[in-house]
Amino acid sequence: MLFLVFLLLLSLGFTQYGQIANYLLISIRLVLVAILSILFVREWWKYRHDPQGTENQVTPDAGDTVLRRFRRWYYDK
Repeated sequence: MLFLVFLLLLSLGFTQYGQIANYLLISIRLVLVAILSILFVREWWKYRHDPQGTENQVTPDAGDTVLRRFRRWYYDK
């Protein structure tokens, strides 16, 4: 489904709505980069004093779950 939406937005680039489609794709990419950046900085900030996780056991939250899923997808595990 995402692939079809991407193809639709890409095909709009060859119509009179090309400028709008370009801005839409740029905006989507920037939002995704911003979200992932915030999550990675948040994780770094959370574990910077305790890299092994031995001192304080921090309870996982939604951000940790998203990052774990992203790592599994990226490393194909």
